[in-house]
Amino acid sequence: MEPPVTTDVLIAGAGPVGLTLACDLARRGVDVRIIDRAAAHPVGTRARGVRARTQEVFEDLGVLDRLTEHAEAPLPTRFYDADGNVVREAVMYDAPPIPGAPYPGSLMVGQQCTEAALRERLASLGPRVELGRELIDLAQDRDQVTATVRSGGRRDDLRARYLVGCDGGGSTVRRLAGISFLGETWERQRMLFGNLRVDGLDDSVAHMWAQGPGGMLTLAPMPKSGTWFFTAPLPEGGGRVPSSVSVETFAAIFAERVGLPGVRFSDPVYLSAYQVNIRMVDRYRDGRVLLAGDAAHVHTPAGGQGMNTGVQDAYNLGWKLAYALRGAPEALLDTYEEERLPIAEHVLASTTARGRHWSGSDTARVAERIVGTFQGRDPFSDVSQLSIAYRGSGLARDLDEALGIRAGDRAPDASCTDPATGADVRLFDLFRGPHFTLLVFGSRPAPRVDESRFGEVRTHRILAGPLHGDNAHALLDATGEAHKLYGVDRDGLVLIRPDGHIALTGGAWDDRSVSAYLRFAFGRLRPQPNTALG
Repeated sequence: MEPPVTTDVLIAGAGPVGLTLACDLARRGVDVRIIDRAAAHPVGTRARGVRARTQEVFEDLGVLDRLTEHAEAPLPTRFYDADGNVVREAVMYDAPPIPGAPYPGSLMVGQQCTEAALRERLASLGPRVELGRELIDLAQDRDQVTATVRSGGRRDDLRARYLVGCDGGGSTVRRLAGISFLGETWERQRMLFGNLRVDGLDDSVAHMWAQGPGGMLTLAPMPKSGTWFFTAPLPEGGGRVPSSVSVETFAAIFAERVGLPGVRFSDPVYLSAYQVNIRMVDRYRDGRVLLAGDAAHVHTPAGGQGMNTGVQDAYNLGWKLAYALRGAPEALLDTYEEERLPIAEHVLASTTARGRHWSGSDTARVAERIVGTFQGRDPFSDVSQLSIAYRGSGLARDLDEALGIRAGDRAPDASCTDPATGADVRLFDLFRGPHFTLLVFGSRPAPRVDESRFGEVRTHRILAGPLHGDNAHALLDATGEAHKLYGVDRDGLVLIRPDGHIALTGGAWDDRSVSAYLRFAFGRLRPQPNTALG
């Protein structure tokens, strides 16, 4: 007799991606464990740009307010020429309003704060990160994965229905699963990153020396963490990336490239040397083993897309794993790779092109390109990731072409009115949570859905005109914002997935339209989430 499983889902790696997935699963009642080989939670800024779409994800998970408390105020950036003269000052990260997007800009939050907020949310749901537990081997059969975990001098076998590797670019899970990680290493691009104290610089602005010898050097004050964020390339031709760096390393690079007297470095919090790699997997899954985040794709830091792409991997995967554990067909999990692998390919291509665009010997032109990117003139991709869509996916179905929006698109936010109270109601308020949401525009009868068979589907009617009779409890779209954003002229039906993307659209439907879609996607589900044995 096989030993019992110890959890439904085991997550290896407790960075932003693993924590996002753990939170999403835990709020769905899935038994989840998350382990990390580190002995302590990491510190340091590392990835600090939380993009617009990622903010929407974090709002749904209940951590956005906490992150906003830690966000650094946007500061102008002061640019210097090769002689140390100020040549311009520009406001960075300023984004114009975007219809249907409540958070068009980026939050500048150190990764340690992002992780802390997610850990706090996860603990409120029950699970906690298990530190000092390193996955060293795995085996799987048709029903479960056995992960051998080392903790100190002890080895344990943890058995799970699924194992997800969120353990970074050097992923042990990926290696043990035999999944390739092809790409290139930019041997000439080795970077220094760090958080430390800086004295002798104006802390009301960020500073960028983009036209001096040795490449671009930046120093950005981060008052809420009491540090400065330092980035600079290491000298070319220096061989392998050093295994450790010191404050003296940073001071020497600054003295060589900037030479500004009176600037002092001290009290390091986080110092790191980084080798630029551009790689991705050819598949996201091997049986009951799946990958997310840097374990599946690593990028240049240009544009701040790596962490954000990984968070959305987790957001796409979480609800699908939960449904699979309740008896949905394995084909549902296949859509994870189907939807996310092309996105990773596209983002990787754009970050690579942007990285090349930001490098080169013409440092004045490079500086101008960087300013343009941060002021919304990026020729490579949408850094907000709001435009990411899954049109053509096996989970995207349009009954007709009546609506301007299409299945697979991100469902936009809009403001309606609750006629009973007169209060504003955001569509995102209706979407928040682990359920499907059905929006019915117009007075045509809503389809019926057997929730005992397909899981929770919350239905809301949205009307543009006066409310009366059976529609007295509908939401009023008095300004027409929702109708416009969803491309609805008369009647419209929109089924929204738990990850905020559209599953089904139509201008005409019958009583079985939604149930037919859900039957195709999920089959018959068990009434409660599958719980771990033992």
